[in-house]
Amino acid sequence: MKRRYTVLLADDDKVQTAMLSSQLRTRGYSVAAAYDATYTSMVVMKSPPDVVVLDIQMPGGTGRAVLGRLKANAKTMQIPIIVLSGIADRRVIEEARGLGACDYLVKPVDIDTLEASIRRALGLPESTPSSEPPKDTTTEPPSGAPAPPSPPVAP
Repeated sequence: MKRRYTVLLADDDKVQTAMLSSQLRTRGYSVAAAYDATYTSMVVMKSPPDVVVLDIQMPGGTGRAVLGRLKANAKTMQIPIIVLSGIADRRVIEEARGLGACDYLVKPVDIDTLEASIRRALGLPESTPSSEPPKDTTTEPPSGAPAPPSPPVAP
């Protein structure tokens, strides 16, 4: 049986969190959510996820503070943390990496990019799309049966 990895999405944007949660669940991840910095720290300490996707700007403290606390704590320091933020400033990115973030993604992010980052953080092989073309699901009419009519052509 395949292991189901837990991802904690820590972001005060509830719409984005719900969308990413749904997309990650369809890809086989277990997903938890936290909407402020204080609750994020509590969730990680109580029930450590396999990876945290953390926003920098949240109520109840900053994502930077959460990142620093989690990386300074022996119980949580090994949990990979991916920063997902609307801030694209090079200094902020360098600061997050200096605090221990394994990756920094800028919003908006597509699900393929996020999942690739999560897989790298977990040390999993990259997910590759199937090299086989999709199977044709159309059916041929039985031998001797008349072919279906062609759709009308617009003038």
